[in-house]
Amino acid sequence: MHSPKKILALIGARKGSKGLKNKNILEFAGKPLISWTIEASLRSKYIDHTLVSTDGENIARIAKAVGADVPFLRPARLATDKALIGDVLRHALLWLKENQGKTYDYLMLLQPTSPLRTTRHIDEAIAYYFRHRKTPNDTLVSVIKAPAKMAWLMQKDKKGYIDFCFDIKGQKHRRQNAPSYYLPNGLIYLAPTAVIRRGNFYSSNTLPFVMDKKVSIDIDSPEDFKHALKMFLLRKASVL
Repeated sequence: MHSPKKILALIGARKGSKGLKNKNILEFAGKPLISWTIEASLRSKYIDHTLVSTDGENIARIAKAVGADVPFLRPARLATDKALIGDVLRHALLWLKENQGKTYDYLMLLQPTSPLRTTRHIDEAIAYYFRHRKTPNDTLVSVIKAPAKMAWLMQKDKKGYIDFCFDIKGQKHRRQNAPSYYLPNGLIYLAPTAVIRRGNFYSSNTLPFVMDKKVSIDIDSPEDFKHALKMFLLRKASVL
C-alpha cells in the first residue's frame, strides 16, 4: 500500500492538565489511560515507530514500560497549554533527525485521551488515506457526521438580528436539501511530514475519515472519563 514509505506515530502527553488532573496516566479499565493509545499504535501493521512526546517523567516511565519510544523530555516552552501542536510535532521530527538520523515520510498524531480508538481504526484510516488521496500534499483528519440540524445553525449580526449561517441552495427550510456537515473528533490526524514542517493537518486538501460517534470520545473532564469508561465496558460486554 504505502511501502516503503515510513510512518511515525506521535502521541503528545503533557503532565499538566486543567480539566482532569493527571488524566494521561489515570487508570482506565485496568491500565494507565495513555497505554490504550500506545498499544493500539504498536499493533498497527503500517506504523513504523511509536513515539511519545511528554514533559512528565512519570508519563515517560509508563510509556516506555508499555513499549513506546520516549527519547527526550519535551522542552518547557512546548509544554504549556498555549503551546501549538504543530510546534510539538516539528520539534520531534527535528530531534529525531538531528540526534538519531531518522526521517519519516508521514506523521500520524494520536491523542492519548481517546481510549476507544483501536488498531483497526488506525489501520483503516491509513488505508483510506492512501486509497483516496489525490495529491502528495493531502492530509487526513478523523471526523464524525454532524447532526442534520447543523444546517440550520444561526448567528446574531451586529444589529442583534439572527439569520441562518448557511444558505442551502436558496432553500433554507427544506430538510432534504441540507448537505452533510462534519465535526473533527480528535482521534486521528495524518499528513506527510513535508506538510507538517510548514503547516498543519488542516488545508484545502484534507480528507475526512468518518468514524462512529460511539468511539469518538476525547477525555478532558471527569464527565468525559466516566462516559468513556461506560462506553468501553458496553463495547466489551457486546463482544463477549
